[in-house]
Amino acid sequence: MNNALSKAGLVSLSAFLPAKKLTSSFSSKLVQFLDSHTLLPKDYINFIRENETLPGSVETNEDGWISKPWYQAWLNSLSEKKQKDPFQGTEERRRVPLDPASVSNSIYPHPMLPSDAETIAGAMAICCGNINPDEIDLVISHSQVPDRPLPENASLLQHKLKLKNAGAYGVDTCCSSFVTMTEIACALIQSGIKKKILIVSSYIDSHVNDRSTHFSVDTGDAAVAAIVTATKEGTGYIASHSLSHGSRHDGIIYQRREPLLLRKLDSGPDYSQAFVTFYNPAANKEIAQNAATDLKFVVEKSLEKAGFTVNDMDFLATHQPVEWAGEVWRESIGMPVEKFHQTFKKYGNIATCSAAVNLLESIELGLIKADDKVIFASSGAGENHICIIMQMSKELINNILLTTNQTKNFANEFCKN
Repeated sequence: MNNALSKAGLVSLSAFLPAKKLTSSFSSKLVQFLDSHTLLPKDYINFIRENETLPGSVETNEDGWISKPWYQAWLNSLSEKKQKDPFQGTEERRRVPLDPASVSNSIYPHPMLPSDAETIAGAMAICCGNINPDEIDLVISHSQVPDRPLPENASLLQHKLKLKNAGAYGVDTCCSSFVTMTEIACALIQSGIKKKILIVSSYIDSHVNDRSTHFSVDTGDAAVAAIVTATKEGTGYIASHSLSHGSRHDGIIYQRREPLLLRKLDSGPDYSQAFVTFYNPAANKEIAQNAATDLKFVVEKSLEKAGFTVNDMDFLATHQPVEWAGEVWRESIGMPVEKFHQTFKKYGNIATCSAAVNLLESIELGLIKADDKVIFASSGAGENHICIIMQMSKELINNILLTTNQTKNFANEFCKN
């Protein structure tokens, strides 16, 4: 096994999942940081302060579709096969609140700005890891839906978090971006170029969701963040591999168009906007047909570089684009079911946040422990595939469990160390 590259990794990991309840201690800590060290709108901070809950809501199938007057028309528009299972395994999804400035100043209010969701996630990661923000020397970010196409959110996020000593740049491999940023951040730490890096990624689907499409039921809102730095015990990054298939680049795109389910007057408003669109059916068919083999390839290459086999691995954390994908990937890689966890029914496809949220929740549930070796893998539109082999540091596990107050034993052990 190659241990030469095992000296950098995640020491903190957090997620802004709308409507998630926080512990009183972490809520107080987060509010204090948001108040003193960010440019987040006060409405969001006050909501967390008053409710000990992250802003936003849980949207059920009833809320988003079944209760709507157009539900039957939407159902009739689906294929006969999809009509039998219109929600495709999704039971809930998270939605950010409306942006307070747009509510008070616009006749067409819009959802929370992606940069604000990223600010909350970034602040959570800093608080989770007890990081001095002045020691962060780089922000790497990915906004699957940025505030505006140009410039994207990296420098704005650095500004909103008041990280005065940090540079900032963006990385984009679509849904696999968080895994890609983790690889880049670990390499920069190992090389000595940087010392503490904040990585942040968001997908605020509410800005680009056309509810009249068959796949709109699968997607939700989230933002995730982590701190990458040197890991004292030598855990962290071990090996990685990536692969791209640019011939499939137009399978899934943002397209400016009207909703598919629309009846309007010529004198009425123009309802066109940027929506997620399954644009090229041939490319999408190719993506689905090769999903298992593409991810299996990057996992096997990563294991080969690390000198491991899949039997040496303790857990698998992946993306979840559709309900069936995670299980297909797990089976193709050869990981047993007890070493895998996904959250599709609860969050749906949260794109670039999916793999990180599955990793985080697995740690919170005690499925991943200190020193466990994890396969961290994702595919992304474009099309991109990446896998990292990581060994979990005690610092990461303790920071997450302390944040959620899972057990006093972990707190006592952390204090001793």
